[in-house]
Amino acid sequence: MAGVPGPASAASGGKGKNATTKSSNTGDAKSKGKDKDKDKNKDQDPGDLTPAWAELKTKAGKDRKRLPLACIACRRKKIRCSGEKPACKHCLRSRIPCVYKVTTRKAAPRTDYMAMLDKRLKRMEERVIKIMPKDEQRNIDVIGRAVVKPAIPGLPPKTDNKKRVADEAFGEDLDSWARTRPNKNMHSQIKGDEPRDDLMTEGTEHLPSSELQQHLAEVFFDYVYGQSYHLLHKPSYMRKLEAGQLPPVLILSVCAISARFSEHPDVRTDPAFLRGEKWARPAREIALKRYDTPNITILICYLLLGLHEFGTCQGGRSWMLGGMAQRMAYALQLHKDLEIGAGPKPNDEKNELTFTDREIRRRTMWACFMMDRFNSSGTDRPMFVAESYIELQLPIKEHYFQMEITGTTECLEGDAPRTIEPDSGQIANPQQNMGVAAYMIRIVSIWGQVVRYVNLGGREKDPKSMWSEKSGFARLKKLTDDYCSSMPESLHWNEDNLQAHASEKIANQFIFLHITINQVKLFMNRFALPISGTRPPFTKEMPNEFINECARTALEAAGQISTMVNEAHDHRVVAPFAGYSAFLSSTVHISGLSSKNPAIEASSKQYLAWNVKYLSKMKKYWGMFYFVTEHLKDLYRRQVDAGIRAQQGTATPAGGKPHEAIFQYGDWFDRYPHGVTGTDYEEAGNEVKKEPGADALFGQKPDLQSVEDFFAKMSPQS
Repeated sequence: MAGVPGPASAASGGKGKNATTKSSNTGDAKSKGKDKDKDKNKDQDPGDLTPAWAELKTKAGKDRKRLPLACIACRRKKIRCSGEKPACKHCLRSRIPCVYKVTTRKAAPRTDYMAMLDKRLKRMEERVIKIMPKDEQRNIDVIGRAVVKPAIPGLPPKTDNKKRVADEAFGEDLDSWARTRPNKNMHSQIKGDEPRDDLMTEGTEHLPSSELQQHLAEVFFDYVYGQSYHLLHKPSYMRKLEAGQLPPVLILSVCAISARFSEHPDVRTDPAFLRGEKWARPAREIALKRYDTPNITILICYLLLGLHEFGTCQGGRSWMLGGMAQRMAYALQLHKDLEIGAGPKPNDEKNELTFTDREIRRRTMWACFMMDRFNSSGTDRPMFVAESYIELQLPIKEHYFQMEITGTTECLEGDAPRTIEPDSGQIANPQQNMGVAAYMIRIVSIWGQVVRYVNLGGREKDPKSMWSEKSGFARLKKLTDDYCSSMPESLHWNEDNLQAHASEKIANQFIFLHITINQVKLFMNRFALPISGTRPPFTKEMPNEFINECARTALEAAGQISTMVNEAHDHRVVAPFAGYSAFLSSTVHISGLSSKNPAIEASSKQYLAWNVKYLSKMKKYWGMFYFVTEHLKDLYRRQVDAGIRAQQGTATPAGGKPHEAIFQYGDWFDRYPHGVTGTDYEEAGNEVKKEPGADALFGQKPDLQSVEDFFAKMSPQS
């Protein structure tokens, strides 16, 4: 029994067994832990206790205690990584891939105390700025923001990535940007144009002496100014000329047109109308180089040179220079008054112009208008400058202009450009500010309409007969009568008004005005009078009353022109159009020489003598009057031959149209387009040279020739 264990003993034995097992398990665990520690110590060599990275220093300069970056396996097992690459020792032993995780994100540095203060200070400033009024916020940029921790010298400044609000981004900076003016030199750099000489220096080597410049400038304002073009302002021109502030091209142009009237010993050569060529040539070269850069200086040079070339019988040059001046005037917007039309452009300096500058602009445009009307006075050249496009007031009185006194005048149609306030200190009636220059432009405008009716097809296209009250002729007659009746008493033709204008040194303008008025009347009614040796071609339907009235008007106008031409000798009336008016009135007086009325015959002789004397003087200044005088001699011979035939009882041939027998003012451009030949100026110059290829665009001409032409070419030359 003793050998059999009981339950108690079994239980106790079981307990002892469990205890023994438990203790053995605990011992095994301890032994395993010790073995594990031994394994760790075995894994690490004695050299591994001080790895290579331990000798490195941190950024702060202290000894490094840990590897900067462990591999992924060592980080997961939380063991120290040896840090070798491409594989650490632990991964080599374990035969697992060794991977080092590389990240691009840098660790955020710790904020130090000074940086913390800087952030807090900026937040406080932003709160204060939000409370401040907007007017006081403008000074913030000037005062500047506080900086607790200044930037390290040598490092680039940090950019603030914080977005600004719209008011802050596009506030004062946008306004200041909008107010900035563009760089004027930038346009020339962008264009890439060839460099040009300065306008203030080019042509200096061609200028005459200062004394001669002053003399020719005085001659210009005595002889040329106001006949017919009111160009330049004498006080300003003379002051700038003395100060050396004028472009040489303008001085050369003034000298060229003035030399023909000068009696200075350094200028006096024959023929007189070619004296200014040595100054006109360089002025023309300088001005033509600047045809694509409009300015008022070059424009005035074109007008002066156009008048000079007209006097030298260079019809082609004169016509082209006048056309270029008109185009340039439109390009400069001279046809619009700055006080009436649109405002100046942003890049323009027009807003700085004085009243005198504005008046010079107006007078320059009106000069282009008048040159167009005079140059288009022939039978083949139409007019280009339309009155409807000119939005300008007429020139002010001459002494107001010279004294730089402001004033308002009427427009071409008679309307006032603007109302004048009663307390403005200016004359309320614009007509009181208008003198010879204003009424000269109006009569030239009427002259253009008459030329358009008589020479440019207006009479042929008129649906009404000339004697009809609704015809174009009746309209022009009424327009002329209304013009004469609207003139103030101070501009009527009498001795007192002539002396009054002579005291202001504008008697030549006053005489030229009335010569032009009578020229308009004569030109309209010239058809009613016979031409030398011919009878006027009247139709059967034309009433005798109408013919007699037109003839009477033409006779009176021709007599008035001769009377004024006689006065012109003492007052320097040298306008070319005045000479042509004397020529046209002479054609009437030549017919009066054979009149059966002794009074008409005697007056015609006297008038013709005055006209011939005046034309002899004019051909000295303007070359085309040599040919005008020759044409007048031919008309006189035809009249004498007709008188002889009448005495002998032979038939007088019927005449053609007036414009076929008498040359018109503008036709001299076609008759003498290329000037005269040196000293032999009493004959026409070279013919227009026809170059081969000039008509290459036309159709192919037949190559056939007649038998006579063939044998003429084949026959030997003697």
